[in-house]
Amino acid sequence: MTLPYERTNAVNATRIFLMDLINPKATPRIPSAIRRHALWCLRHYPTDFDMHVASEKGDKDNDSDYQVFGIAPWSKPKKEK
Repeated sequence: MTLPYERTNAVNATRIFLMDLINPKATPRIPSAIRRHALWCLRHYPTDFDMHVASEKGDKDNDSDYQVFGIAPWSKPKKEK
């Protein structure tokens, strides 16, 4: 079973991978067609901010307890009482 924070980490790692693909200094000898396709994929890819908002909002508009994205429980700031 994939946990919400694992899904978030996968999306963030994929964004970093795609950004490396479009950077010739990070990934030399990558064909230009691959670089263009990576750039096209990143065009509307969620940013760190988008992922944070998605993890905070969750599915609060829905009656379900299922949350698609999230942050690791140990990285959440503790709420003051």
